[in-house]
Amino acid sequence: MSSGIEAEHEGRTITITLNHPPVNVLEKVHIDQLERILSQAHDQEDVDLVRIRAKDTKAFCAGVSIEDHLRDRAYPMLESFRKLAETMLSLPQIIVSEVFGAVLGGGMELVLLSDLVVAADDAKFGQPEILLAQTPPVAAAFLPQLVGWQEASRICLLGETMSAAWAQEKGLVLRVVPRTQLREAAEEVSLQILKMSGPALKTTKRSLQGPSDHRLAALRYSFQRYLADLVPTQDSQEGLEAFLAKRQPIWTHH
Repeated sequence: MSSGIEAEHEGRTITITLNHPPVNVLEKVHIDQLERILSQAHDQEDVDLVRIRAKDTKAFCAGVSIEDHLRDRAYPMLESFRKLAETMLSLPQIIVSEVFGAVLGGGMELVLLSDLVVAADDAKFGQPEILLAQTPPVAAAFLPQLVGWQEASRICLLGETMSAAWAQEKGLVLRVVPRTQLREAAEEVSLQILKMSGPALKTTKRSLQGPSDHRLAALRYSFQRYLADLVPTQDSQEGLEAFLAKRQPIWTHH
């Protein structure tokens, strides 16, 4: 693959590796690459497991590029991210993610779209979009059902960063291990999965998810609100420009 995303197919597993140092910020090109890889995996009946991990960088993923949120680039980037989210939601294979360091913004949303997550004890989870007058569309759609309204509001409305222990307590993470044991722990979970029947795994995943209509509707509604109600505002652009200029934003509330 081109720079930033690597993919390897071995046996019944496709392994996707984020490799965009230092903190794997996702640009639109990376989002599109991820979506293409996963779309191709969707129809591969000999694949039962998709692993998402990061190279030896400082973090799993610190989110989506700020520049790609600016108004002229926000619409195509958000369309790409929506397609990626829908592809992950519909993927029949089991998605196992292994995370460490910053798991923020779009990085945390990749976690929310995974089936099983193994985290290093240094992982920090958060949706800091609100601090820049943005909104996290995947988290807004799914976090209330996963962690409850108050905790979802704490993350999405206050922009607080949470620990790996918190994520495990709330059921967002299966296991928390020392950073040095992360790859081994994720491998153990993957081997457990691969002991199972492929059709049984895929059928059970579909049953756990339930009908897809509600989840897709919630996701699309969240993206529509972002695009229609927030991207066109002055504050949305001000938050991004202030961040890039390393200054405090001045909100007009318009």
